[in-house]
Amino acid sequence: MKILFICSNLIGDTILSSGVINHFIHQNQEAELTFVVGPTAAPLLKNYKNIENIIIFKKRKLNLHWLDIFKKTYRIKWDIIVDFRSSVLSLLLKNNKKYIFKKLHNVHHIEQLNSSFGFECSNLIIPTSDDEANKVNNHLDSSFKHVVIFPGGNWIPKLWSAENFNETMKLLIDKYDKIKFILVGSLNEKNKFYNLLIKGINEDLVIDLFGYNLTLTSAYMKKSDIFIGNDSGLMHLAVASRLRVISLFGPTNDTVYGPIGDKNIVIRTKENYDYFKSIKIDENKSYMISIKPEIVFKKCEKIINDNFN
Repeated sequence: MKILFICSNLIGDTILSSGVINHFIHQNQEAELTFVVGPTAAPLLKNYKNIENIIIFKKRKLNLHWLDIFKKTYRIKWDIIVDFRSSVLSLLLKNNKKYIFKKLHNVHHIEQLNSSFGFECSNLIIPTSDDEANKVNNHLDSSFKHVVIFPGGNWIPKLWSAENFNETMKLLIDKYDKIKFILVGSLNEKNKFYNLLIKGINEDLVIDLFGYNLTLTSAYMKKSDIFIGNDSGLMHLAVASRLRVISLFGPTNDTVYGPIGDKNIVIRTKENYDYFKSIKIDENKSYMISIKPEIVFKKCEKIINDNFN
């Protein structure tokens, strides 16, 4: 049996689709899996079992990347095609059964998936390996609380400043004796933010995961206590890792992309999303300044008190 998943090129959307992927894998445990996926999201898939092929596409002008993908997939009669991109490709390939994701407006992405596929899609899981789990167990000291910090993202207007993250970290250090910070993101984000994040903080309290692969990052998240970060794929990775999440939103839509789960927290700017839709966004400016470190610290305090008292 062969299943083809046509996935997003985005990390966040691929993680949000993982509940669907795991449903079909659970229902068809001996199936050989092929994924079509973008280069940034592809590393999320490496620990799935029974992978026959991962077809990584880079977008080309005139959508010519779809022609490349067609050439690699058209010879096969697929038992199931799951298309998260609503692409023409799934209509052209031979198959016994296909499922095509249909988007809805201003409804959470998971609810859109539920409606489109007809089953519960909220059980997000990104598989990690035993080797990754062992690395984490050998590294982290369980006597400490671990707070994952993600200061990055793919759009400047939605980024809370590194200085604000730094101040929040200092507030937590002042309140709690045994706390460490796990910094996550790309090497490019490390170059931008690292020195600002750790200013005035003992580096013994900092675990630098900038540049680590996504599944190893998830393995660390699974052993941590809180995630604080901007609206991003890493935020959804924290949700899939069963980590309590505090996510910061401004000019992006938390109704559609907020972290799922009753215990996860969205902190919005004083302006709502409709306000941001009504103005011209300056691509080189952050719009997150109305969120103060004290607000984020109070939410962290509540989670820590809930978990450890």
